[in-house]
Amino acid sequence: MRVSLSEFRPPREGAAAPALRELRDEELIERVQQGQRRAFDEIVRRYKGRLNNFILRMVHDPLEAEELTQDTLIRVYVHADKYREIARFSTWVFTIATNLVRNRVRQRKRQPTWLSLNPAPEDDEVPLDPPDPRADPSRQVEREELGRLISHATSRIPEKYRVPFLLREVEQLSYEEIQRVTGLKLGTVRSRINRARARFRRHIKPLLRNEALLAELEQIEARLAAEEGSDSDD
Repeated sequence: MRVSLSEFRPPREGAAAPALRELRDEELIERVQQGQRRAFDEIVRRYKGRLNNFILRMVHDPLEAEELTQDTLIRVYVHADKYREIARFSTWVFTIATNLVRNRVRQRKRQPTWLSLNPAPEDDEVPLDPPDPRADPSRQVEREELGRLISHATSRIPEKYRVPFLLREVEQLSYEEIQRVTGLKLGTVRSRINRARARFRRHIKPLLRNEALLAELEQIEARLAAEEGSDSDD
């Protein structure tokens, strides 16, 4: 019998006990292991949006992304007893999500229809950084435009580079955590992220016409260049 995530809906705003909001992810999953359903509600609240955004950038189908997000969270609940705090909880969660996405892509490749590599519909696109509701409206329009361009440029990065790139740039996982999620060697993780960054910059720069967006991209490039420089010193 298939389990539905509807059984584990996040609590309404203010319904979760304040104590749960203050716990680390690792403490929450320990409570789930002890049978505390409210702890899992809090995990769903924290991770559902993040997982959906990550998966959507891989499969480019909102319905499929929602299904895979639910499958990931269901597996987190069903296999909660398998988690051990030898790695961050987020690493474990994104390992599950990445494996599910890979399996789905393999299934699609065995079928006559090809997995769409087009960007998700604009209404479903989410910028890498959520907009600040207090920001100047004109600035928010620029951020939304940049978000659409980022989504388009990201979709053109081959999957083997895109997975570690998104885990690093969107989810802010460390190289060692990405190594655990993907099963790649550490040097391969670094190499693929750097290649993805180069492809991303090559794809997005010709799309930018707005001077403010170009300036923002230059700031991002400077940060990435500094990080890549520090990586080479390791």
